[in-house]
Amino acid sequence: MSDHPPSFRRQHWLLEISLDRPVLVMLALYLLVWIIKILDTFIFRLDELIGEAILTKALGFVVVVAYVWTAGRRLRDIGFHRRHLSATLATAVVGFGLVYVIAFTAQLAILKASGEEARIVFSAVDPRTGLSGGLLFGLWLVAANLVNSAMEEALFRGVMLRHFLTRRTAWGAILLQAALFSLWHLSWPLRRLIDGNALPGEVAFEAFGLTLSTLVSGVVYGYFTYRTDSLWGVFLAHVINNSVFNVLFISTAAGTQSALEFVPFASIFLIGHLLMIPVVGLVGNRIGLPEARPWGDVTGRVEPTATAIPP
Repeated sequence: MSDHPPSFRRQHWLLEISLDRPVLVMLALYLLVWIIKILDTFIFRLDELIGEAILTKALGFVVVVAYVWTAGRRLRDIGFHRRHLSATLATAVVGFGLVYVIAFTAQLAILKASGEEARIVFSAVDPRTGLSGGLLFGLWLVAANLVNSAMEEALFRGVMLRHFLTRRTAWGAILLQAALFSLWHLSWPLRRLIDGNALPGEVAFEAFGLTLSTLVSGVVYGYFTYRTDSLWGVFLAHVINNSVFNVLFISTAAGTQSALEFVPFASIFLIGHLLMIPVVGLVGNRIGLPEARPWGDVTGRVEPTATAIPP
């Protein structure tokens, strides 16, 4: 139990529980949002009607915000603040933007060198359902990505990372939230298997690729958040990532495909994301960005910090 007086514990009961059992509380919150996701993915299936699993995104964000507020905290306490905003956003735009530019350019060059006629095409498509449309559908997908990125960043990097920091080293907390983030996405290949839209081998390969890519993204986003104490950079990176794969595709004689279906692109994508770790560390050290603090109380004090990542 914490050493706060009884009156404080009564007023901030959820905060007290979260400080005493931070990992257990985060697993419970994860399970609650996961139930919403399962209902949306397998029962309501709104993405088949409107191109997006909007119930998961919207209700999930509401649940996370409700948890933060009930615990007596504010969104700025989990990283949605304006401190060092321009530096954080610039690092995300320039760093991750270069990754996509290099990956697309290299993939097109490789295809053309092999004799393929390849080009980038703009098309609004939800890769999970195959639903497509024009400009309005594209704007709808981007709008849904804004909600989805806010929800996932608030959950995994906003509250989870800070809770895990109270009991684990910085890298331990980063890896734990990244593992949960990767498991979060496995409902999509599972649905393809249940619906009979793919063979078990195809689903296993898709699940492996999805797990690897989301694990890498989770680690990189987690470190970015830890090293900048801000969610705005990873929120923007997340929106860019999801939107790129909704509207940018590579067209060849074989048809139009998502860029991630090409091995060179996927390799550059993963390596480029991992290289963002030293880049963010360098930027953080050069301009003196603060590190994320463990989940603390409403007075501004925080519990003893875990071992920090060396600069």
